[in-house]
Amino acid sequence: MRRSGLVAVLSICLCLGLPAAGTAQVQVNNQSFEVTPEVARATVGDSVTLRFRVRLDERDLLFDTIPQPVSELPPGVRLLSIEKMTRMPDRIFHGTARLAFFRTGRRPVPVFGLPFMRAVKGLGRGMLTSDSAFVEIVPLLPAGNPSLKDIKELEPSRRPNFVPVVLAAAAALILAAVLVHRRRRAPPLTAPAPAAAAASPPPSTPYDRALAQLEAIERARWTALGETARHYEAVIDVVREYLEAAEGVPAREQTSSELVWALPPHLTGSDGRDRLSDLLQEADLVKFAKYRPGGAAADEFLGRARALLAQWHAAPGAELAIR
Repeated sequence: MRRSGLVAVLSICLCLGLPAAGTAQVQVNNQSFEVTPEVARATVGDSVTLRFRVRLDERDLLFDTIPQPVSELPPGVRLLSIEKMTRMPDRIFHGTARLAFFRTGRRPVPVFGLPFMRAVKGLGRGMLTSDSAFVEIVPLLPAGNPSLKDIKELEPSRRPNFVPVVLAAAAALILAAVLVHRRRRAPPLTAPAPAAAAASPPPSTPYDRALAQLEAIERARWTALGETARHYEAVIDVVREYLEAAEGVPAREQTSSELVWALPPHLTGSDGRDRLSDLLQEADLVKFAKYRPGGAAADEFLGRARALLAQWHAAPGAELAIR
């Protein structure tokens, strides 16, 4: 009779679409990824802050603590910044992101995702996606093409215009000064051609090559030229090339999360793994989330990469994997 009763309960659950006790659905319900806009109504182009609240199952482990959009951003939406999520004492993760909307109406917030793993067989990697949220975007001006007010028509000035006369006189004075200067200028002395610098030998070790590449990036000053993404990508490429050349790690072919866990054990001392993870996450934020830090932050990023390479180079057993 007990078996018959259990079968009946399971049948009722299946008919009503309810999950039976002990199924995977109950475990998934232990997770939640809530997205809450700070404002429900904003103007076109305004910065809208999103609040993230993530609850995980006690057996879950995040691969990354910076949420990323799971698909390409819709037209008229720009991602301004994403902060690294912080775990609170109640095991709840909190974080924020800033968006800007450039189309009016009720606009959906992009769906964000966090990669995770669960300590049970069969779920080595999964993706926790955020719930739905909307923001009402209003235009800068009211609808109907209103007429401009308090603007009078231009009236012609009755005063004489001396601007052309002044410009002509200034041009004549400049031309006369140039002619006098040319007459008085002595013939220029021919400067001796600089001696060709002796070609310096290329760096011999992966560490020396990495330091030379970082110095070249520092001299290029790409951030001052508006090429911040190029600066961060070049620094991370130097770190990846060092790991590949000095330790035999296929760093160029691995994602950021894979590379963090592929780091050799002798390089993980003094928070080596966490420092590498911070560099990779910051570079991914610049590359994928269009985050643009200032020149001081870019210089500090390069300095942290140089310090991490020095730590790895001084670690016992460093640069011996391929010799």
